[in-house]
Amino acid sequence: MLIVDYRVDSSLLMAALDRAPNTTVDSEEQYLTETGELRWLFWAEGDQQSAFEAGLDDDPTVTERKLLAESGPRRLYRVFLTDRGRDDTTFPLWGELDVVLLEASATHDGWENRMRIPDRETLARYRSALRDRDLDFRLRSLYREADADCSAESQLTDDQYAALAAAYDAGYFDVPRTTTQTELAATLNISSQALSERLRRGTATLVREVLLRTRS
Repeated sequence: MLIVDYRVDSSLLMAALDRAPNTTVDSEEQYLTETGELRWLFWAEGDQQSAFEAGLDDDPTVTERKLLAESGPRRLYRVFLTDRGRDDTTFPLWGELDVVLLEASATHDGWENRMRIPDRETLARYRSALRDRDLDFRLRSLYREADADCSAESQLTDDQYAALAAAYDAGYFDVPRTTTQTELAATLNISSQALSERLRRGTATLVREVLLRTRS
């Protein structure tokens, strides 16, 4: 089995999250009702509850919100997906593909998911299903479940992780780049040479742990 971490540009709850950008959503459960409706439970955490709930009422992907529970700053909601919402989820295919959603969280910047997927062929079918829905899939990490404790992230040093994350956020890997190595090094308060070494060593680790370790 493969563990796949990825980002996806789904519009689910994005209208609500745009109203409350400090809010984080964590998916709890999705299931079909006897009438074929798709019911979804999720937790929302943030200090803009009123704005988020107003956004939920106007969000075109969900309807019939209901607050089920509160635990400190976290609130459990139940909603039903609209037709547009169903178009932005692959949930109906999970049983067919034997994939399991392990984690799914979102902010106004988008969704980050972790799934258990049987093999690379199934992963390709899953990505194709996302493309058919015009959903952009961006792989973050891929490893075999047996190697979960030895994931690529755990093999990076703290400095390498920080450098790679900062470079990604600043657009260093974009085409064209939106920042230079000198500018990025100044942001991290290190020399350009030190940054270059961290990026090269970190990238080499990711290639070894993600691409080569999982190659069948």
